[in-house]
Amino acid sequence: MSKTTGPDTKQIQYDRQLRLWGDHGQKSLEVGRVCLIGANALGTEILKALVLPGLGSFTIIDHQLVTLADCGSNFFVHPSMIDQSRARVTCDLLKQLNPDVHGTFVDKPSIDDLLKQNTFDFAQFSVVITANLPYNTLTILANHLWTLKVPLIIARTYGFIGTIRLQLVEHFILEAHPDDTIPDLRLDRPLKSFINHCNSLDFDNLTREEHLHMPSLIILFKTLQQWQKQTNRTDLPRIRKEKDEFKQILEQLSHHSAYDANDINRSLENFDEAKRTIPSRLVSTVIPSTINDLFQDRSCLELSNQSNIFWFIINAIKLFTQNEGHGLLPVRGDVPDMITNTNSYVKLVEIYQEQAKKDCDIIYNYLIDLLKKHNRYSNEQATLHDLVHIYCKNASFLKVLRTSSMKNDDDLLKKYIEQLSFESSPDEPEPEICWYIGLRLCDSFYEKFNRYPGEFPLSINEMDTDQRQLEIDLNDLKQIGKQIINLDKQQGAVRENILEELTRYGASELHSISAFIGGCCAQEAIKLITHQYVPIDNVLVYNGIRQSTSVFKF
Repeated sequence: MSKTTGPDTKQIQYDRQLRLWGDHGQKSLEVGRVCLIGANALGTEILKALVLPGLGSFTIIDHQLVTLADCGSNFFVHPSMIDQSRARVTCDLLKQLNPDVHGTFVDKPSIDDLLKQNTFDFAQFSVVITANLPYNTLTILANHLWTLKVPLIIARTYGFIGTIRLQLVEHFILEAHPDDTIPDLRLDRPLKSFINHCNSLDFDNLTREEHLHMPSLIILFKTLQQWQKQTNRTDLPRIRKEKDEFKQILEQLSHHSAYDANDINRSLENFDEAKRTIPSRLVSTVIPSTINDLFQDRSCLELSNQSNIFWFIINAIKLFTQNEGHGLLPVRGDVPDMITNTNSYVKLVEIYQEQAKKDCDIIYNYLIDLLKKHNRYSNEQATLHDLVHIYCKNASFLKVLRTSSMKNDDDLLKKYIEQLSFESSPDEPEPEICWYIGLRLCDSFYEKFNRYPGEFPLSINEMDTDQRQLEIDLNDLKQIGKQIINLDKQQGAVRENILEELTRYGASELHSISAFIGGCCAQEAIKLITHQYVPIDNVLVYNGIRQSTSVFKF
């Protein structure tokens, strides 16, 4: 008696995420290495959302000890842990969430000293994430990582406000997973094998069952052939008159001499599907402008021994389009579901998948030649072939994301400030970017006073004293605003109520905000590690007061 094998433990454990990024995405995640700087509530929420899906390893850098404030904001620590190393405590607790994940920590020296000594190897990590790191330290770290070309995610929570900033020298998106993609069926530039298959079907002599189960794709192509013959055209119907002519021919093809009265009176589902899918099937097959931009990118035109494998494969695809592809990208190989019988559908799938495999093999050979030419030939041919298959299947959606360096943020902020001052209306809610600008002013406050506005020990039974200190901090924050962004003339950029709220927050860390930003940040890290889905470009601001998010490009 044969024994059937079910899914293994890993498939059961990671079932939901495997549906999102597949086995190869999971493998990428399992070799991913993340460095977290700051084991506060935000930092542990980020790592929690990375450890649970099976991150390979993480390293926590934090020289702080657990405090009473940590116990109030971070569910991972307990009052019994006060005065213990925060990095060690959180590392041990996070590893308990998933025994497959390896975790280490660095609690001495501090991140500032590590950067001064310049001995710590940040290049070993897939991505570095900071959680509420002071701005001065952050700028030094960001410049260092920019030089190393290591992706940086800057996460921050401040009261009811949360932000995420990505710094990427060059990030490659292999599988964008776009919504509502148009199938790559090429009725305007049909495959030879598809034409031969369609021509082998004589519509005038089909049996009743063959006609009822004819795939809508073939119906549309047969209709297109007749329309082109009648109009002496070789392209697709464009204007409404031409589409009406096309639909009339389609209606004529739906009639069959073998149908009885019951057949004629009822709807023919395959022909209805053909009519319904005209907008998504009768489309021109072209190379998207974004892919042409990649072909003309300097990194593609100037390949070298140091070029990323991405640019070698893009170059191979470009060579294919110029030769065997006749100006088109490789066939994707996917055939959407349609109303037909199994044999007819399987035949269509075989036609498109066979052509997709041929195209993939051609591009693979181009790649090997390019690698040899630049002394980059790899013995891992099987791995490269699998990689080329992924590129070919997603050729229309390949992307490169390059963000600005963080050192340019202040200059870019000034442009936003000028725009806001011109467009802002007092009657409208302030844009979320205003909160981001306000946080930058809080950073300047920290640089001057070594604390954030509103961040001071509360006085016992001295409410008036605390209120006076808040007012002093608010006035100091306004003065900083006047110096940095000329707040008197640029009031639309940061309204007074924003500065009041930020002062009232006192850099407090609310767990609900940290949990939300932590989850979002972890998803961005997974996008970077797996090279799947499109990361934010490049600043996200979350307003916990309005429960809204906005993305801005710096």
